Amino acid sequence: MKPPLSSITRLVVILGVMLLKLAAAQDCQQQLDNDTDAEVKPCENFHQYACGNWYSNTSQRILGAHDMRSKWVANLKLQLIRYLEESSSTDSFSANTSVTTSTAQLGTLYRCCLLSGQSIRTYTDALSRSGANFPLLANHTGGSFDWVLANAALRTYGAQGLWRLLVKDNWQSADQRIFYMLPPKFDLLGRDDELNEFLYQRYLKILLLELGLRVRRAALLAEKLVAFEKSLQKLLPNDAEQTLVLRKPQSLKDLESQLPRLELKRYFETILEGIDWDSKTLLLVADLDYLQGLQRLLAEHTSDPMVLSTWLLLQLPAYFELRLHDDDKLGNQRNHCLEQLRKLMPGQLGRLQMQLVLGESYQDVYDTAIQQIAVLFRDLKQQFELVLNETEVFNEDLVTRNLARDKLRAMRLLTPRLQDPINGGPGTPQLGGNCDANLLQLSLSQAKLEYRQVFGEPVTSVPADPLSVNAYYRLKLNRIELPLGLMATPLIQQQCSKEADTRAKLSAGLGYILAHEMVHAFDLDGLNYDATGQLANGQWSARAIIRFGLRAGCYLGVRYSNATLTVNENIADTEGLRLALDTYRHRSGATNLRTFFVAFAQNWCGTVASTSGLSQHAGHAERVNNVVGNMPEFGDTFECKATSQMNPVNKCHIW
Repeated sequence: MKPPLSSITRLVVILGVMLLKLAAAQDCQQQLDNDTDAEVKPCENFHQYACGNWYSNTSQRILGAHDMRSKWVANLKLQLIRYLEESSSTDSFSANTSVTTSTAQLGTLYRCCLLSGQSIRTYTDALSRSGANFPLLANHTGGSFDWVLANAALRTYGAQGLWRLLVKDNWQSADQRIFYMLPPKFDLLGRDDELNEFLYQRYLKILLLELGLRVRRAALLAEKLVAFEKSLQKLLPNDAEQTLVLRKPQSLKDLESQLPRLELKRYFETILEGIDWDSKTLLLVADLDYLQGLQRLLAEHTSDPMVLSTWLLLQLPAYFELRLHDDDKLGNQRNHCLEQLRKLMPGQLGRLQMQLVLGESYQDVYDTAIQQIAVLFRDLKQQFELVLNETEVFNEDLVTRNLARDKLRAMRLLTPRLQDPINGGPGTPQLGGNCDANLLQLSLSQAKLEYRQVFGEPVTSVPADPLSVNAYYRLKLNRIELPLGLMATPLIQQQCSKEADTRAKLSAGLGYILAHEMVHAFDLDGLNYDATGQLANGQWSARAIIRFGLRAGCYLGVRYSNATLTVNENIADTEGLRLALDTYRHRSGATNLRTFFVAFAQNWCGTVASTSGLSQHAGHAERVNNVVGNMPEFGDTFECKATSQMNPVNKCHIW
C-alpha cells in the first residue's frame, strides 16, 4: 500500500496536473467558432448561428448521440469501451485468475457479455431454487405451482414479475424511502404494435428452444405467453405514459387485507429474509387499480399453471436481455454491455471513468473540482439572495421575503463520491469467469442495498451514475444533485488557454445548470414547498403570489409552444441564465459576454430525442432563442435591432 501523500506533496501533484492540462488546453474561442455558422445572423436565430456547424460522427451516433449532452455521453462510452477492450485482451482478465480490483471486475463482466457466452439454464436454475416448482422444467403440465415464490425470487434479482417493486423517496416524507408497487413495463411487447409483438414472440420462442422444447411446442407456448402479457397490459389505463402514483402510503397489513389473493405478506417475507421488519409498519404505495385487476386475472390462470409459470420463468433471462442482442451490430452489442456495467457496477465504472478523464492523480483533481463547484454554488446562492432582497415580488412583505431567503439558505448541493478502488464498496461480490453467475450475484447485492435503504441505511451521496449528465432539484428534499457523469464532461473538466474563456464557459455551463435547478425551488411548483421540503401551501402571502403570477404569466406567452406543460422549465431556463450571468459579472467583472452566450447555446446543440410530446422541456432551439431573447445584455452584446427576432419588446423577468 502506498503511503499517504503529505499536504505539500498533494499540492505539488495537483499543480502538476493543472499545468499539464493547461499545456494541453484548447483555444476555446476557436472551438466555439468551429460550431458557429457565420452566415446566420445571431439576432435572427441564435441557436442556428451558434450550432449551425455542429455534428456528431458515426461512432458517436451509434452510441446514441443526437445533441450535445448525448454526444458527451457517447464520448464517455467510447473512452470506456476502448479501455475495457484493450484491457480485456491481456492476461489480467483471464477467467482463471482470481480478480480483486474493480477494474478487473469490470473487464471480466464486459468481456463475457460481449462474447455472449451465457446460458439460460443459470437463470432458470436460480428461479428453481426458490421452490416454485416450474411445470416446464419438471416436464409436466399438471401439479401445483407457487407463483408467489417465483414472483418474489424475480425481485430478489432486481427483475420485475407481475408487478414492479421500486424503492423510492416517500413523496410525503422526504427523509424516508419506501416501496412502490406499480404495473410491469412492457418494453419488449410494446403497445398496439404488431411488429414489436411479432419480434417479442420470436424472442420468447428462442428462449424456449434453448430450454429444449421442440419447435412447434415452443411456437405455440410463445404465442400463449404473449397473449397472457397482453392481458396484463390491458389492466393499464389507456394513457401509455406510466408515472409513479401519488397515493397515500399504507401499511403492508392494510394492503394485504384489500388484496388477499396476492399474498403480499408472504411475498415480502421472501424478499426481506434476514431483515427485521413488521407488516404493520412496512409502508407501501400501490397502484390499486392494477393490482385489483391482477387479482382477478390470476384467478383465471391458476387452474392451468403452465402459461403463468413459464411467463414468470422467462422474466429473469429477459431482464438480463439474454440473446436479445445476438443479431445486433458490434456497436450495439458494445453499448448493451456497457449499459449492463452501468446498471450493475455504477460505482466501479464511475471511478474508472474519472481515472481515464483526469489521469493518474484523478482523486486529487476530482476533490479540487468538487471544491470549485462548492464555491460556485455558494456564489450563486449569495447572488440569488441579493436578488430576493431587492425584488418587487416581496416589496413591503418582509415575512414572505424571509421565508424565501430561508429556503434558499437551507438548499444543499449533493455531489457523488468516488467508490472504493479495491472492492467497489461493502458487500460487492467477487466476480469470476461465469458471466451468468456474475450478473446474478451483482443483482442480488444491488437488491439488498435497496432494501437496506428502506430500513434506515443513510443516503449520503447521489447514485454514482457515470453516464448521466443531467442535474436534478429534489423538491421534497430542497437539494440539488449532480450525478457522476456530469463531473466528466467539458462543463467541468475543460481548460481553455485563456483564463477568461474558462470562466465564461464554466459560468454558462455548470453555473447555468446549478442556477437553473436553484430556480426550480421558486417556480410555480416550488413556491408551495418550504425550506425543509414539506408541502406548505399558503406560506406565501396572497400579495406575493399575485405579483409572482403576473410575472410568470409571461412564460405562457405566444413565444412558448406547449407552454402549460413547459412553463416551469421556461422559468428556470431564463431566470437561471440571468442568475448565472449576474454571478459571473459580479464575481469576475467580465464585460465581453459573447463567449458566455455562445457557450450557453452550444451546450444545447443538436435536436431533442423523440418524447411523444410529453417532455416538460421545450426543444433546444426554442429554449435557447427564448432565453437569450429575454436578456437585454444579449441584445446589447450582439447589437440586435429592436425589430429582430432575438430582441422582442416583451421580455420575461420574475426575479
